[in-house]
Amino acid sequence: MALTAKERLLAILAGKAVDRPAVICPGGMMSAATTEVLGKKPMNFHTDPVLMAETAEEIQRSSGFENLGVPFCMTVEAEALGSQVDLGDAAVEPRVAVYGAREIEEMIMACEEPTAVNRLDVVFKSIEILSQNNHDLPVIGNLTGPLSLATSVLDPMKFFRLMRKEPSKVHICLEHITKFLLGFARRQLAAGADVISIEDPTATGEIIGNANFREFVTPRLARLVREIRAVGAGVIVHICGDAGLLLEELRQLEGAGLSFDSMVDMRDAKAKLAEMPLMGNISTQVLHQGHPERITRAVERNLNLGIDIISPACGISLQTPLPNLQALTSRVKAYALRR
Repeated sequence: MALTAKERLLAILAGKAVDRPAVICPGGMMSAATTEVLGKKPMNFHTDPVLMAETAEEIQRSSGFENLGVPFCMTVEAEALGSQVDLGDAAVEPRVAVYGAREIEEMIMACEEPTAVNRLDVVFKSIEILSQNNHDLPVIGNLTGPLSLATSVLDPMKFFRLMRKEPSKVHICLEHITKFLLGFARRQLAAGADVISIEDPTATGEIIGNANFREFVTPRLARLVREIRAVGAGVIVHICGDAGLLLEELRQLEGAGLSFDSMVDMRDAKAKLAEMPLMGNISTQVLHQGHPERITRAVERNLNLGIDIISPACGISLQTPLPNLQALTSRVKAYALRR
């Protein structure tokens, strides 16, 4: 009997054999909420749980991705911790407009007593609706990774200086942020999410260096993976940029599916991380500007390498044509018929 999309993704993330790779776009930073889809919707799809759920369903139907994912941005947690957010429109993604903290101590206090939780509740209610209405599709909740969240609440350059000058204070801050994110994850799972996807785009070797990744990032991501897996949910971790030099370090995230950007050599990743589910890494530039045939060839390369989950390599442009996303998803779905 054929697997449902939910059964397939959960089995892959549990390290089990399946009939074919999954094809997903998790939401959060990696959202397929393109202008073609959002232009048809009222503009409060970021703040109304019913519209958020309906938009997630429309994204899935239009694109063919085998999941439902919310929210459609990386600003929900930052707003809860005091940052002011511009929600954008159908052509512009939400962004942090004003940082919520001037000093690291303010961010630590905000983690203990979030000041603006309205959109957290929107996400929970939206997941509940999606879970109740869609039994065969996995619902993916999203987290902004600890380092990326910290630099969405406090000026990044200030935070990076503190990593060098006052590392003990940064460790304390990241522990508080991780605790806050675990609470957010648990509430999403309680609402009905099947998988949590963690996107930490600031945590790259290019930005912070490999040594800082090892010291500040790995312990927090490993804790998130461990504690989310402990309640029986699947976990995906996405690292932006050229993570090739971090592959051995990422083995510490045991139990997670690892999602990579387009510059990562997936053959090398497969060789070094053979025991872990791998996800990616179709170039978002190709998805935005390429011809569907070029996208199909890129998908086939990853299929032939045995990549477990096919997906865009990073956050896609809102101007990405739907036919290009459909070329990606349809090629993966046809794979089982041609094996």
